[in-house]
Amino acid sequence: MNNFPKISIITPSFNQGKYIEETILSVINQDYLNIEYLVIDGGSTDNTVDIIKKYENNITYWVSEKDSGQSEAINKGFKKATGDIVCWINSDDILMPDALKTVSEYFVMNQDIDFLNGYTLRIDKSSKILFNHFILQPKKWYAKHGVYYVSQQAMFWRTKVFDEIGYLDETFHARMDQEFLVRLLLNNYKIGFVNSILGAIRIHEDTKTSQNSDIWENDKNELIKRYGDKFKFEYSKIFSCIYGLEKLIKGLYLRQFLFKRKWKGKDMKELSKNYFVNKY
Repeated sequence: MNNFPKISIITPSFNQGKYIEETILSVINQDYLNIEYLVIDGGSTDNTVDIIKKYENNITYWVSEKDSGQSEAINKGFKKATGDIVCWINSDDILMPDALKTVSEYFVMNQDIDFLNGYTLRIDKSSKILFNHFILQPKKWYAKHGVYYVSQQAMFWRTKVFDEIGYLDETFHARMDQEFLVRLLLNNYKIGFVNSILGAIRIHEDTKTSQNSDIWENDKNELIKRYGDKFKFEYSKIFSCIYGLEKLIKGLYLRQFLFKRKWKGKDMKELSKNYFVNKY
């Protein structure tokens, strides 16, 4: 495996004892040996730390201490990471089987690409499949017109990017991935895309998305303040329709329909056994 790049995976966590074991297993069971796994816990008071200790022989580094939030926790991991490629997977989300092998092969074959995205599966609190959102490759043109479809659980990039644009902005607590993408686009990084499900996001009542708190609006206002002269951050019906038309032409809506009809309600483990052998 020395010929393959080291991949550093960061898991930020706080009181996600219900889900973090599945997250950890999704990383340490990858069929890829050259990995570095760092778990940064924010001082959980539930059983999270006990679960981390259960697998600490498979974890490169872990810590449990108070922090200012998710972005700081992720950055702590990034700053300790020694891999050639990095990503983060939240403590209630999942890294899909063969994801790291797919990512590694792509970066080895595409030396001019520094950032990679793929598909992200949606699962519920019981790891049952909801659907897979078949997105298009992120493009600067769409972002300039307010259309962002980024799969954070399927984001991977070369570590050298940090030397050029910095780490996550810790003043952002919900849209930190979007702000990071904007900086990538401003610096004209080439964004690659793989036709594979790389991660899974868990939809449940305790997520930031489900809570729909003010942090989303606050982050959006800050994005407008900083980058509003170059990018739009308000919903655009016109450009969303253009995005949808491109998806239609490329058959992504059909793929999404067929996928949902076949897999909705099934356990994610069943998908893991079958889908990655028989892709559409």
